[in-house]
Amino acid sequence: MPRSEETGRSRPAADAAFVNLGRSGMGRSLAGTAVLILMTCCAALGAAWPERFLTGGAAGPERTIALVIAIACGLLSLPAIAGVAASSRTHGLAADRTGLWFVTRRSAERVDWPQIRAVGGSWRESRRTFKAGLGARLGQELMRFLTTENGKHMYAVEVFLHDPGSVSGQEPFATHQRLTRDEPPPVPGLPGSRLRFSVRGIKDYREMAAHLHRCAPHLWIGEYRRHSPL
Repeated sequence: MPRSEETGRSRPAADAAFVNLGRSGMGRSLAGTAVLILMTCCAALGAAWPERFLTGGAAGPERTIALVIAIACGLLSLPAIAGVAASSRTHGLAADRTGLWFVTRRSAERVDWPQIRAVGGSWRESRRTFKAGLGARLGQELMRFLTTENGKHMYAVEVFLHDPGSVSGQEPFATHQRLTRDEPPPVPGLPGSRLRFSVRGIKDYREMAAHLHRCAPHLWIGEYRRHSPL
């Protein structure tokens, strides 16, 4: 739990369950960023010294291709690096006897338990695609095993309020609801808009979901697949 930079403001209880949404799944983000940087460096070397690093030398189209790859991977690396830097700042979801909190070093926003109508867990399906080569198929299955749970990934804790308008102007809750307002509810009778807290680490998600199910079993509606890209 991040220590508050401000005094006199309410914060979650000391024994609150907390998941750091920034560092959850950070290993995969770092690995992906490292791969992009490595590809950028390799392609840049090929473009700069084709006679040494490319089979076609400077006369063939390989140098142009290497330059295009270097630029593309370099551009992709910039938002990846920025995302890792932003994620490294401690922020996350906490739950205590009073309600659910979104916590940063500067603020702690809460929705009280009486405001909450239902809590659930959503996931997206990682579909298999046909790969022609055996090596490609094995690589795909290995990544599926490492990054998903039986094909399920991108888990999120979702919170449905009795009155979605009660958090109007309260960030980041207002943004969560604005982004999900056009989605159908997982259970008839619930509002479509919800507070969605994405948890990249599957183990972190499981621990928080189990805690929410224990402390508020009457609110837990189970897990369901979502079709939203978010």
